[in-house]
Amino acid sequence: MVEKQTTQEWADLPVVLAIHRAGTLRGAAKLLGVSHSTVLRRLDVVERALGSRLFERLPSGRHELTPAGQDAVETAQHVDEVMGVMERRIQGRDLELAGSVHLTMPSALLPVFAPDLAKFNARYPQIELSIASGFMYADLAHREADVALRITPAPSPELVGRKLCNVMCGVYGTKTYLARHKKPDYIGWPTTMQNAFAKWVAENVPASRVHFRITQDWQMKEAVDAGLGVTIMPCALGDSQRTWRRIKLAPELTTPIWILSHKDLRATTRMRVFREFLADAVLAKRALLEVSAP
Repeated sequence: MVEKQTTQEWADLPVVLAIHRAGTLRGAAKLLGVSHSTVLRRLDVVERALGSRLFERLPSGRHELTPAGQDAVETAQHVDEVMGVMERRIQGRDLELAGSVHLTMPSALLPVFAPDLAKFNARYPQIELSIASGFMYADLAHREADVALRITPAPSPELVGRKLCNVMCGVYGTKTYLARHKKPDYIGWPTTMQNAFAKWVAENVPASRVHFRITQDWQMKEAVDAGLGVTIMPCALGDSQRTWRRIKLAPELTTPIWILSHKDLRATTRMRVFREFLADAVLAKRALLEVSAP
């Protein structure tokens, strides 16, 4: 007989959802910011409460949903959506220039806008700004971030915002490396990665010239600085590096940059003020972002 589920056991349903989204226990732990053992323990609590296994572990280490697990995930998704709507509505009524703002943006653009973010912090010291950078898109609907500076041809329809300008990209290497290599090697990404830069390298560079592959985009600058080869970078970052030289533009990678947030947060004062500040900062650097000089 299945025991009556307690409040604590319902609170552990997000663990089920995280395992489903990540596919593994370690991936779920990373999403939740907890240890692997915590995820395993909380999954055991839920499975004991429901009296059924929710996942089958495959030889590859991935966790696949059982029929009971599918029911649990659907319930968890519904609860998550209801809680998300409630949080966004409450946040949307906030009229104070204080509190937290979570920003997500491409890693390559963080050094470009870091001085502007510092100015925002000095102007609004009661707003706590946190930043997540990377190629992966944060889920604004599930409050993984509040505001996104996103390079994309077209954003998701549930988001609101505006297109600011375009981002031009080019191929860069250090001046020292390029002086020694007339036919430079490329630093690429894992062949399984599907970002636009990885696709460009796969389509334009022979595999024999890709001698290094980097899994984290924030490591790419360090790889170029170390003289491992050349790679694709937004010109706003590449042209600002004194020790680098641009050897090629990639106009086919020119993509709009948007500032976005979830529609439920558009009336929140601190979000609106931050979006306007960041949009102005981006437009002030439009010439740098859209550079087209050889």
